[in-house]
Amino acid sequence: MATIPESEKPPLLPSWRAWYWLVLAALTAEVAFFYYLTRAFAA
Repeated sequence: MATIPESEKPPLLPSWRAWYWLVLAALTAEVAFFYYLTRAFAA
């Protein structure tokens, strides 16, 4: 059974997939936030 070396594991979160979804959610939130700001100040 192959064990994953310590260097292959991402920091803080249990998997790279968790990091992927976290980054994707952060980008989505950022785009939505700036869209909201643009709409608020354009009105």
